[in-house]
Amino acid sequence: MVDTAEAQPGRIARRHDLDAVRSFAMLLGIALHAALAYTGPGWVVSDGPSSGLLGFLVASVHGFRMPLFFLLSGFFSAMLWSKRGASGLITQRTKRILIPLVLGGSIIIPLQMSAIGWAVRQKTQQIQSESTEDTQAPGEPSPDLWTAAANGDMHSLERFVASAETLDTPDPSFGLTPLGWTAVRDQPEAAKYLLDHGADPSAPYRDGNTPLHTSCFFGRADVAERLLEAGADLSIKSPTGEIPLQSMRHNQQITEYIANMISVPIEFEQVAEGREQIREFIAQRESEPKSKAPDHLNTTPDGESLLRSLQHGSFFQHLWFLWFLCLLNAGFIVVGLLGSKLPGSFQKFVMRTPMCLLWILPLSVAMQLQMHNGGSMPGFGPDTSAGVVPMVHVLMYYAAFFGFGAAWFTARGSEARVGRAWMVMLPLALILLPFGLLLGFHGARAAELIPNDSARHWISTIVQIGYAWLMTLGLLGCCESLLSKSRAWIRYISDSSYWLYLIHLPLVIVGQALLLRVDAPPVIKFGVLTVITTVVLLISYQFCIRYTPIGTLLNGRRTRNGSTKAGQSANPSSSSSP
Repeated sequence: MVDTAEAQPGRIARRHDLDAVRSFAMLLGIALHAALAYTGPGWVVSDGPSSGLLGFLVASVHGFRMPLFFLLSGFFSAMLWSKRGASGLITQRTKRILIPLVLGGSIIIPLQMSAIGWAVRQKTQQIQSESTEDTQAPGEPSPDLWTAAANGDMHSLERFVASAETLDTPDPSFGLTPLGWTAVRDQPEAAKYLLDHGADPSAPYRDGNTPLHTSCFFGRADVAERLLEAGADLSIKSPTGEIPLQSMRHNQQITEYIANMISVPIEFEQVAEGREQIREFIAQRESEPKSKAPDHLNTTPDGESLLRSLQHGSFFQHLWFLWFLCLLNAGFIVVGLLGSKLPGSFQKFVMRTPMCLLWILPLSVAMQLQMHNGGSMPGFGPDTSAGVVPMVHVLMYYAAFFGFGAAWFTARGSEARVGRAWMVMLPLALILLPFGLLLGFHGARAAELIPNDSARHWISTIVQIGYAWLMTLGLLGCCESLLSKSRAWIRYISDSSYWLYLIHLPLVIVGQALLLRVDAPPVIKFGVLTVITTVVLLISYQFCIRYTPIGTLLNGRRTRNGSTKAGQSANPSSSSSP
């Protein structure tokens, strides 16, 4: 479908501004992952106290970084098509994307999993060495119902239960019900008190799990017994398609990983014993041998459960974007081949700006509406899908930006300019950002501002989409205006950024674990970690990658005088961009 008539004939001049913005997007990923340790529970290494400033940084970067990257990828894919045709595009993308994905999955991901395992052990030791009373001073009342349930604070629990309209409301941060927190922290007496006063034993969290899922996962046998006595449903499926009993099949590494993310001290031997007690308790209640459990207790995953596991798993880890690029480029080729046989008016509608916005903008809005479990969970920006089977709404969200990038090149050629109003776009995006974060993360305050749930969800979606597009186009325009000339350092950073991003996460995770016992403000730790990681990675690129077959695979051949192989130096389609 790509119309090459408007693309410049012959050699295509290198776009130094796009090199700059592409490497900027890659390097921001290193900073984002480094900051996650200091934004509260939810990451491999949670190093409190959390920093609001770094939380703001993570959310603001996450809101636009990958949309910007996929837009640029669409632009370069269309450029490759115009220069080399479908076969050339397939060949180049195989070398730059598919082979690095296979090698990364074989080498980098196992290395990363080893780093995660080591970091989890360090964090677990820290948790176990600290008193469990540190979170609440002796005699100090719990500030809310969820904290009272988690701490087993019966005096505060009685007070909150007496005044609560419902006992099944998910907490604003993690989305767990009070019963869920009794399962997380193993508080059976608090669980019994809540159940005796009307708590629903099967009330789901915001993410669709239930207290029984949590009890089975962590082996909380006493809490599970009370939930089952109260009639907890054994057949409810989690977002990954697991019934509660299937939550007990996870191994030590995954169990410790999740426990570490929410700062829960566990001993896996005790978890395993608790899981066995739960199995025995259920088997006795069902009056069936464990080997012949009823169908609804069957722990063997069915087809639906397997599909959800493939979707919600983390098979590709941080390399998921390469898998998405493989799929989007394959889709681009199919659409291009089929579209070339359709009338020119249809091609203009699909691939020419501004007509393409008639499908791109509605598509991005429709997909954003489905993010964060349809708006029921806190969040800002797109979801992440690292499974073998991508989440459709995430893939199609990025397809909108990829499609715009392709349309941008198709309509304007290699010298295409966008974002001329960047000095207006970027300030407007920064104005939208605080409002978007309020709607995304502060549900109670957002509900006071916009009481209607549907209206609030739509407004939040439009604000998030507006932020993503304004930041993306604004940064492109900024780099067009300020960084359009060739600069050796930008070219070097552009070449190295692909390698830096591929390999950075194991080093970041190890660094976060090493800094756990360092007494320093979170912002200082973040700065030290980011600088040291980047320097080490640049050294590794210069001396171990740049002039090796790996460097050639990622960027094309480089010579010691700083040039590329003859015929490639002016060709942006030969650059390091996936």
